Amino acid sequence: MSDEQEGRKKLRVLAKYLVGPAEIAEHLGIEANTINVWKTRHSEFPPPVRRLKSGDVWDVREVRDWAESTGRSFRE
Repeated sequence: MSDEQEGRKKLRVLAKYLVGPAEIAEHLGIEANTINVWKTRHSEFPPPVRRLKSGDVWDVREVRDWAESTGRSFRE
């Protein structure tokens, strides 16, 4: 396998952990707009992994850890 193919394979494995505000909202049982509020009000809320033109993207594992550390329920 070439280095490029190996890199794509690793990226696909990591991609399953990427979520946007709508997915985070589903996990937390809240409205997606609430995520935008929390980003600004809660300094400990995880920063996005990447900012895309279509919106921010987070690692769901970081969001789950934050939710659990703040006493919020997180649904898998």
